[in-house]
Amino acid sequence: MLSASLHRWDGSDLLARLIVTDDGFERGPALPFPATPAQVTGDLAAIVTDKREAVVAACALVSDLLADMGAHQPHVLTSEGDILVDRLNNGFRSWLTGWEV
Repeated sequence: MLSASLHRWDGSDLLARLIVTDDGFERGPALPFPATPAQVTGDLAAIVTDKREAVVAACALVSDLLADMGAHQPHVLTSEGDILVDRLNNGFRSWLTGWEV
């Protein structure tokens, strides 16, 4: 079982507004961070050995985590195990140069 939750760095309980995309600045509604962590069951051996399986698990976990904030799919991960490198800004894109899935 993989589990993740959103936490504020400033420790406050103020409402947060999720920015769905880096380029489009589509803003979701102002909401409190979800109190319930997201959970996904995955094969840890497959996640460690297969990049595509790792992205599939990450996409499922992030989708669950962000759904409460109004974004139902990650901006750069797909449920098929792809990373949409073209959606990353130049600073992050270079980290994944040569990503083969």
